[in-house]
Amino acid sequence: MRVCRRLLTVSGVAAGALLFAASSAPLAAQVIRGSVVLADSVTPLPGAIVQASERGGVTAAQALANARGEFVLRLPRAGQYRVRVLRIGFRPTIGPLVPVGASDTARVRIVFRGDAVVLSAVNVRDKETCRVGADTGMMVARVWDEARKAVLSSQLSSDDAPLVADWIEYDRMLDSSGRIVRSQHVKSARNPTTHAFHSLPADQLADRGYVVSDNTGTTYYAPDADVLLSDSFASTHCFHLAAAPNDAHVIGVAFSPSRGRRDAPDIEGVLWLDRNTAELETLEFQYTNLPDVVRPANPGGRVEFLRLSDGNWLVNRWSVRMPRVAAIDKYPGTGTRRVVMSASSQSLGGVQVTGGEVNRVLRHDTLVYRQTGPRVVVQVASRDSPMRAAHARLTLEGTDYAATADEAGRIELTPVLGGRYRGRVTTALMDTLGMRAIEHEVEATDGAHADTVFLPRARDALNAACPRDSVRNGEGMLHGRVRDERARPMVGAAVTITWQTDFAFVAGGGSNDLEHREHTLGALTDDNGYWRLCGVPREQTVVVRAATDSGSDAQKARLERDGDFAGVDLVLHQQASSAAREAALLSGVPARTTASVEIEVSRLGGDALPETNLEVVSSGQTRRVVTGPTGRALLPELEPGKVVVRAKHIGYTPGEVTANVTPGRNLIPILMSTVTMPMLDTVRVTGQSRLARIDRHFEFEERLRMHAASAAFTKDDIDKRGPVDAWQMLTNVPGVKIVDSLGVTAESTRGMRVTPNLQLVPCYMMVLIDGIEMHPSGNNTAFDLRQLPKPNEIHGIEVFDGPARIPVQYSGAGDNKWCGMIMVWTR
Repeated sequence: MRVCRRLLTVSGVAAGALLFAASSAPLAAQVIRGSVVLADSVTPLPGAIVQASERGGVTAAQALANARGEFVLRLPRAGQYRVRVLRIGFRPTIGPLVPVGASDTARVRIVFRGDAVVLSAVNVRDKETCRVGADTGMMVARVWDEARKAVLSSQLSSDDAPLVADWIEYDRMLDSSGRIVRSQHVKSARNPTTHAFHSLPADQLADRGYVVSDNTGTTYYAPDADVLLSDSFASTHCFHLAAAPNDAHVIGVAFSPSRGRRDAPDIEGVLWLDRNTAELETLEFQYTNLPDVVRPANPGGRVEFLRLSDGNWLVNRWSVRMPRVAAIDKYPGTGTRRVVMSASSQSLGGVQVTGGEVNRVLRHDTLVYRQTGPRVVVQVASRDSPMRAAHARLTLEGTDYAATADEAGRIELTPVLGGRYRGRVTTALMDTLGMRAIEHEVEATDGAHADTVFLPRARDALNAACPRDSVRNGEGMLHGRVRDERARPMVGAAVTITWQTDFAFVAGGGSNDLEHREHTLGALTDDNGYWRLCGVPREQTVVVRAATDSGSDAQKARLERDGDFAGVDLVLHQQASSAAREAALLSGVPARTTASVEIEVSRLGGDALPETNLEVVSSGQTRRVVTGPTGRALLPELEPGKVVVRAKHIGYTPGEVTANVTPGRNLIPILMSTVTMPMLDTVRVTGQSRLARIDRHFEFEERLRMHAASAAFTKDDIDKRGPVDAWQMLTNVPGVKIVDSLGVTAESTRGMRVTPNLQLVPCYMMVLIDGIEMHPSGNNTAFDLRQLPKPNEIHGIEVFDGPARIPVQYSGAGDNKWCGMIMVWTR
């Protein structure tokens, strides 16, 4: 599809030549000036249509009477002209025959004496005519004439200052059901009101049709006022009266393609008029003779007309609906499914809506009209005190609409284009916890309807944000932000939470030494300086530290019995004076840098091993720490160089490993076994980069040897089976459900996943290629397995059907982690 408009262009699609523009009349030396008054010969008649016709009834000029009933007709040539006055809801008044010479200005005063047109007496009949004119003697002609008057009025102007409208133009993409807005682009403009949009000339539309396809796309054309008023339109369409099913106050004149055009792309529709006033209200039309696949999109358009208080008419709202059709490739299946190699079909991928609305109308600086548009109202409700509704933020998916709740949790967005949207509600705490926004369908209406959105309970939020094992014994979370002394966020700062337990006196050397176990949790700040740590004990004083090469800070914190969360913000204070740093710089001696070391302890099968006692020896100093619920411990500010780690855990063989650490971030993964000494795993981290061993397939081969994965396939297995696509290797794997719909996705057979707002959604498995997590593209909710490498490019595939089997170095934060993981290693 293509939309070709002067003020708004949509890349890649088009919707008919819909152009805002002002119409202009040619200047002429021959002029008829005059006024129109009512039957009392005093009261002016504003908004009346005044026409001047030459011999044969050909209209030579026409204009609207202004607020004083005055008009100006500029004529193309000298001659005699018959003047007549049209008024909506009344029969025409025929004025005098006015002679106009070259360069003359004739003056005339017309008393309007037209009789009222009573449409309420017009009966709807199941009869159509393909000739519309005053001589048909049919009721349809009467209704059609009134509709034409309003359409004509909307494109004429008086000699007063022109009316100027503030418009918004929009292009929006709806989902395939045509209900929910997925994306939207809105642009403001100011234009005269005489033409809301322009279409192709009526003769061209009659020749080419209203829907034209070529190698660049499909163009949908809408009928503008010139088309509706043309003889070409009348000669190619049949007309009949129509009654609205649930609205007795309106009557319609319906049109459809004539018999000779019923196989060409055309339009059919209805012009709806008020029975009592004969005023035109709306035009509704649909495109005809389109493929079956686009019919659910209801392709067509709607134009709304507005009569202002001064008698002027304008189009105040218009829209065109166009289907977006996409080809779906058929992929070869397995099992009992039919294999189709090259065929393709079309499906309805979405509905594009292009349109415009008038916000207000001005004459000079005087406000003539203001629209009261739809609005979205959401009441955010809190279930407990930590999750506060005040200052919650609402955004509408695919748009730039956004608003913040007041102290009572009420959010109001206005003005908003009417329609249904997928709203997303989040709070500052939810953002800090890394929780997904609560999704809720909302509707923009003119009424005061409010949608209620409930925030998750604090405990539910904690369970959603933390690994289950880390809070299974009632632990909570600390979170916060790290900044420097200038309030700038610190990226990659090491944050640790430590506390001591199991104090005991140990006799030796003639004195009693106090020993204890030190527990530590650690994390690095993100790009905004934020951090969060789960597994913090309640009613226990802990020390929160943040450290980088440029400074450090420490604070005490405590989670109370009824507190799931607590915030701790840290400010890094410089460790050396500026004079000392300058002296070090001038002397050429590099500044002292430290290393942060993260230790990950896991079983050979890949499961995290919490409560492991570690002795870490660095530069002759020994620190004793215990791994947290995720099997990790973080030690900042160690001296670079050799580090010795002694690991002990009940039921596992104790031992020690040695690693060299460098300035910056270091990861020491340790594998423990019941039969062998602890050993270093295959990955270390230096700075922010994860570096594998020289043989990048080493960990795959090791896990293959130990049968650590739920299922695994080597390149020999893949070559032997010979699949066309890699995802076919997963069709019969226990614990994995392959869904082949618009895309191919992998779901866990564990069941559905519960979102924070208590909705059930499919439990999609994570997908990694060479250790890098793959994310869904576009608006998809899961990674499309069709994007995996080709089978002849794959070294091996591993499937982990749950979190207990996922290797610890890949079991970071993420609410899909428990659904399982698929890992693909390329050759």
